[in-house]
Amino acid sequence: MSPRTLDADAFDQRENDILECALNFISQEGIAALTMDKLVKALPYSKGTVYNHFSGKEDLLLALCNRGMKILAEMFDRAATYDGIPRERALCMFFAYMLYAKLSPTQFMLVLTAKTDSVTEKASVARQNEHLELEGRLIKPAVEIFASAQERGELNPPIPLTLQQITFICWSQSFGTNALLNADTDRCSARQGMLIEEETMNGMHILLDGLNFSPRSNQYDWSALIERIKNDIFQTEIQQLAQMGVVLAI
Repeated sequence: MSPRTLDADAFDQRENDILECALNFISQEGIAALTMDKLVKALPYSKGTVYNHFSGKEDLLLALCNRGMKILAEMFDRAATYDGIPRERALCMFFAYMLYAKLSPTQFMLVLTAKTDSVTEKASVARQNEHLELEGRLIKPAVEIFASAQERGELNPPIPLTLQQITFICWSQSFGTNALLNADTDRCSARQGMLIEEETMNGMHILLDGLNFSPRSNQYDWSALIERIKNDIFQTEIQQLAQMGVVLAI
């Protein structure tokens, strides 16, 4: 009798089960504690089955990062297609990034691990290529929003900057805010009383104002925009946070 083979959907579901188990392990024990042997013990699958999906720990970690990037890319796509002016759509993207960080803090931080040489050198080529493809998918809508703003005369940086540079500056600022104010991050007095959702919006308004991105923060009712974003675009994510006992401060 030939060995039973799985169809594509069953294979993907099994891979997702393995990734979910690994993510739970990392959330509780940390990345350093994760080994393939420990993961196999926590799963109803054999070691050989797990290795059919992942070549090793590094390949698994990059796969986890990629899975998170796919979720974020879908959220970015929704934000980018919001029926509004460019600055509204830009803020939708930053809001999406904040929601993702709050919903999946461990997966959010895995992007740092995925960029280390120890992971990229040992992960499979297919997984590395997927990672690069997802990076492009994440960057594209932001670049398009900034390009639209420039065409409309609504974005006039005080110094010459390419669209890619503007995107990088905004991404790095937003990532830093989310990483430093993540609930799983050790707190310090400098961050006392600060919340991701409030500081994400504060930081982005300051940054976009500095880029001469109109309408400026004092020229528009941005609180009304946030309510529309929550109700019209990310209602599912807001409900998921509510199920986790999290109510946004904005």
